[in-house]
Amino acid sequence: MADRAQSLSRERPRRIDVPAIAGLGLALLGFGVALPAIEFDHLFGGEVFSVLSGIWGFVTAGNILLGVLLFGFSVLFPIAKLGTILWIWFRPVAPADRREAVEWLELLGKWSLLDAFVIAVLIGTVQLGILTEASARPGVYVYLGAILLSLVATLLLRPLVRVADRERATRPLRRPGLWLTLPAAVCYGAGLSLPLLEVEKGWFWSNRFSILEGLGELFTAGDWGLALAVAVFVVVLPTLRCLAIVALRVLRAADERLARAVLVLDRLSMVEVFLVALLVVFTKLGSLASPRPLAGMWFLIAAAALTVVDSFVIQRVLRRA
Repeated sequence: MADRAQSLSRERPRRIDVPAIAGLGLALLGFGVALPAIEFDHLFGGEVFSVLSGIWGFVTAGNILLGVLLFGFSVLFPIAKLGTILWIWFRPVAPADRREAVEWLELLGKWSLLDAFVIAVLIGTVQLGILTEASARPGVYVYLGAILLSLVATLLLRPLVRVADRERATRPLRRPGLWLTLPAAVCYGAGLSLPLLEVEKGWFWSNRFSILEGLGELFTAGDWGLALAVAVFVVVLPTLRCLAIVALRVLRAADERLARAVLVLDRLSMVEVFLVALLVVFTKLGSLASPRPLAGMWFLIAAAALTVVDSFVIQRVLRRA
């Protein structure tokens, strides 16, 4: 009887927030992928791209793998994610199937921001000076709004399907675990502040920047939505996650709320997504200039790798407790 399939719309008839947010997100997504998202102004005119036309540009240029990657994570997956939320809400689904679906949505949901990060990197940190100037168009903000609504809908849905039943921490994470957490934190701090990438065009122009400098460029250019997305998901949340893990490891007694916060922050921190966006930008710039990774890039890669291992260890401890 406990696993009898029943729709959440019948179980929670007064909760209209989740389907309303998911439905609005789905509508915005349709407009966001089609509207102009980024504009390049250069000496010989200008070009405007939407999310869809930008992805098609990769395919026609021969970068089929990247085109498929972006189309999958930036278009197909957000549609599937929002559609799955509505399906879980309105269709009779067994509780176990609900939990599994939401766990997968949380695990993969962060990758929906991949294309937004690509646009942010192009605009905020890879300006080509006298050659090309990039600026955001309305489509990127509509698209970003749709992705953020999908994240909110998932967070609201999660407690309703009781995904967190097994995520109770009853034992502390002792200090020896800091041998993994502290190096990740040091590498991450270096990755934020050190020069990340250098872009050269012949002998007469070059530019190098860090993530923090790129954020400054975005704010200065007035692209507040993109700047806030990068600041929150690539700087603020990963920093809070690191601090929460350190606190969890040094506590003498386990704190269930702190353990849950670590798991939530782990799903919302998007350093690895940002790194993939940088790799996409590398490919896109190949025909325009000569991008070269600098120390900040390698520190950021090291931080992402250590964080993945650290997260795996923490989740095993918490779920085994």
